[in-house]
Amino acid sequence: MDNIIIKYQKAYNKIIEELKNNGKILAVMVFGSMVSGDLWDESDIDLFVIKEGQELEMENIYTEYYGVPIHVKLMSKQKFLQLSDSNFRGGFLHRVFASSKLVFSKDFDITNIYNRGRYFSDIDKDKWNMVYLGDLLKDLGVCKKYIQNEKIYTSYALSIRCIESYSRLYVNNSGYMVNKDTISLAMNLNNDFKHHVDKIFFSCDKDSEVIKDLVKYIEDNLKEVLKSSASLLLDYMKSKDKVLSATDIKTDKLFQGYDINIEEILKELWKNNYIKRQYRDYKSEDGDVILKENVYYI
Repeated sequence: MDNIIIKYQKAYNKIIEELKNNGKILAVMVFGSMVSGDLWDESDIDLFVIKEGQELEMENIYTEYYGVPIHVKLMSKQKFLQLSDSNFRGGFLHRVFASSKLVFSKDFDITNIYNRGRYFSDIDKDKWNMVYLGDLLKDLGVCKKYIQNEKIYTSYALSIRCIESYSRLYVNNSGYMVNKDTISLAMNLNNDFKHHVDKIFFSCDKDSEVIKDLVKYIEDNLKEVLKSSASLLLDYMKSKDKVLSATDIKTDKLFQGYDINIEEILKELWKNNYIKRQYRDYKSEDGDVILKENVYYI
């Protein structure tokens, strides 16, 4: 392991030196394994490189130094400024920037935006709670379907997705940053969850009972955190004080840029008596009623 670290440090120092001496390069950030410390002998060195210019496309460049693979996300300062606007906050790239390290910056604007952009607000966290909650509810539903249809291998594969989805929700709800090793973090934070995950991975008998136990555990725990995980949505519905469909909510500016399974969350809140449901005529542009759609209110 020591030899791997030395090799990666040598490659890292070399490319950083070259970039720093290049007059067109304004700033470099490093993210991924070099920051998290989970290096292995096939890890990439991941860099954000910001250069002079007005181009609005981000380029992915792949290279090697001393046999070490390096992945560069190259962008102009203009692209970086574009990403730093309000629509960027809370998104995937914001989460990457928040967990990155600024190696050097020759530009005041970039330094200032980086320092401000690393902050991850409560509303960002609440929006991601909704993303992970919707994904988890969807995964649980599909997994239960295949358990009921006695498709054991598909059920087992889907149970892994449920573990991943629950881990993301649990970790984000606990105030930690979600990353590729989120399952391990969730298990470290929750021994009961670890017990059920170990049964899935290490049980000699891959039968439906082990999967059913996991699903029941997740569903029971979900009831305890449902209200807090959907608090932003509940507050939003209170402020609107009218019936809303999933589409009404999803297209609101507050939730734009986030891939949220709104209907799944609304149904779960309704089942647990946090909100009420009724039906509304869905009309064509000509005013003809096509069908009835679900609408929800508090």
